[in-house]
Amino acid sequence: MKRLPLFAILLWLCIALGSANAAPPTYQDLQADPGTVPMQPTWQLRPVNASAPPWEDIFTFTIGIAPDLIEKARWLSLNPGRNGERAPALFDALDGRVLFLSPTARSFCDGRWQVAWLERVGIIVIDGALQPTLKVWLVEQKPGGGQRTTVGIGRIDAQGQWAVPPVRCDGKDTTSIDSPAALSYLMPDESRQAASDLQVDTVYAQPGLRDAAGQWRTPPPPRDITTAQWMDYQRQMPAPGSTGSGLIDARGRMVIPFIFGGLPDATAQRRIRLCTAIGLDRQRNASTPRACRWQRLHGGNTDAALRPAKDEDTGRWGYRNAQGQWAIAPQFQEARAFRHGYAVVAGVFPQDWRPPGWQDERPIIRQFHRMGRHWVAEALVRNASTAGAWEIRYGLLDDAGQWLAAVPQPTLHVAVLFPPGGRSSHYAGMLASHLPRLLGRNVQVDHVPKATEADYRRLMTEGGNEKVLLAALRLPRGGIEGVHQGPPIDALMQALRPVTLLASQPLVLAIDSTKADALGIHDTDDLLAYARAHPGSLRIGTGEDGWTGHLAFGQFRALSGVDVQRVVFKGMYPDSDVITKEHAVDLLFAPVNGVAVAVRRGQLRVLGTTADPARPQSFDGVSWPTLASSAPLAGYATYDHFSLWAPANSDATSNRTVQQAVAQVLARPEVRKQLQDLQVVSGGGSPESLLALEDEERERWLRALSSSGR
Repeated sequence: MKRLPLFAILLWLCIALGSANAAPPTYQDLQADPGTVPMQPTWQLRPVNASAPPWEDIFTFTIGIAPDLIEKARWLSLNPGRNGERAPALFDALDGRVLFLSPTARSFCDGRWQVAWLERVGIIVIDGALQPTLKVWLVEQKPGGGQRTTVGIGRIDAQGQWAVPPVRCDGKDTTSIDSPAALSYLMPDESRQAASDLQVDTVYAQPGLRDAAGQWRTPPPPRDITTAQWMDYQRQMPAPGSTGSGLIDARGRMVIPFIFGGLPDATAQRRIRLCTAIGLDRQRNASTPRACRWQRLHGGNTDAALRPAKDEDTGRWGYRNAQGQWAIAPQFQEARAFRHGYAVVAGVFPQDWRPPGWQDERPIIRQFHRMGRHWVAEALVRNASTAGAWEIRYGLLDDAGQWLAAVPQPTLHVAVLFPPGGRSSHYAGMLASHLPRLLGRNVQVDHVPKATEADYRRLMTEGGNEKVLLAALRLPRGGIEGVHQGPPIDALMQALRPVTLLASQPLVLAIDSTKADALGIHDTDDLLAYARAHPGSLRIGTGEDGWTGHLAFGQFRALSGVDVQRVVFKGMYPDSDVITKEHAVDLLFAPVNGVAVAVRRGQLRVLGTTADPARPQSFDGVSWPTLASSAPLAGYATYDHFSLWAPANSDATSNRTVQQAVAQVLARPEVRKQLQDLQVVSGGGSPESLLALEDEERERWLRALSSSGR
């Protein structure tokens, strides 16, 4: 292994920000063609810039629980607005984590039911306990073929697995089933809200959070009383046609919007007293405490000839001049006489009016709820998730006063360190086809045939959860001392964290058909007998030291004890032409795809495969024996292993999520059939099982190398 590309890292998943913008489908879309339902992105809650928070990403949720229960809850259901395409999720207010339906829960009842879309998280009462419910769209794979679509409601546990699935395997409803493993909204009796240095404070009835130093950690409430009154009016969510009092000038222009109640006339000092509510009680009445300020006005007496008048046809009030003509068209519900250039009028709440400098993406916060170690902010907002209408949405802050924004999971870039067309490229394409629906993120394959030592170093050590290495043809990582000679980065490979085994492909031991007939070699036992009778006369071709063919040859010699020659060819495996055309060797170890054409032509004959006897291989309907089925080679097994590893600073939970999704991919019937046709044994096991496999491979190498011939 003297060249860097031979280090066996074949695939690399690294993460870059990206999101899907597919519109949420309708149930009719699902019924028409389940395969066309778009990918539903998942997301992460991350602190964002406190000076300019992206409100459109923060206030995008509705909640599936009554607001008055939030302060007793640990879990909060977060449902993207009806115009959002992201998946709903549960938020753990104590641990600060977001919980989605696990990839392995996307299929249940042995694949009979597949989850096509997550609609919302709601609430259900089971034996007096409040539990979150997940409403999903389902596709049933009928035993006799065909598909059926339906909607179901289930409950999950703290790992996102089904505690109560949406339907039973026989298709019956599960709503009333109780399960102690299902999440509960309410905290245990012994749990209490965590103390916080942040405190709710109000200015003109507008709430905010201050820290211990008195600094606002949320949008500071307005000091302008008109802005505060407008926000308060919006917080009440006025019904269409609601009216308020305001002030106009002699040309009918709005000076003070129609958002106040009971305004006094302008005084001789040309100022007006404006009042708004204080406190957090949204039920306004005569006893509601108020705060008032004087606002100075600038005007003249050019209005002396204007008189309020009612239009009998419309019932609206306007102003006529001295000639009886309408100087200000009738449009008000009430109108008073002008004083000092201004008149108090009552009109419809001005939906299009905004305070000077107001930015529509800013939320109008209604109240805060303390929840675990976090704060839930209820606000009135207009953003993409509300289709431009004012609606109630919820956002989250941590105890440091940082807003948490819903950031989509980044795109998964699958980098293949070989040109397109090989086995690695094929497996990467398979993952790119199936992983998006399970992980809720886009997947892209990038071919990188020339990687430098610096590239490898970055892949193994940097990126955290934003990289995952989909690795190698060779285990153990870094190879065997004395066999695999490579740069110092071999040591770094030991720091990689396991994810899962993707696939294992056995080799075949093939012989030139003409040679086989001439020597009387028709099976493995004939081969061993001939080799014992003619020591050193047979030549077996393999790839360079360290590749699986080298291991296969070493095990063959160590177990059988026969004397055969190893001929080393450049690369991972010798080409079948070395037998059929060049006649450079008598036999070779190679993967199925390396000999398939010659076998079909009758030029090569497969004596046996390196597969485990429990998983024999077949080709074009013909079963191939395993080398281990011959008594002298009992226990023989050699595979190319395509395994998945993550960088040293990655998170075990994130790696397990990838592992679960890969397991789901490998469990799909069409993928199982595809791998079977390729003579491949699928993986998908736990990270721990991958480490155990690595130990087994190390032992195989040591046993194989114990024979005298390498």
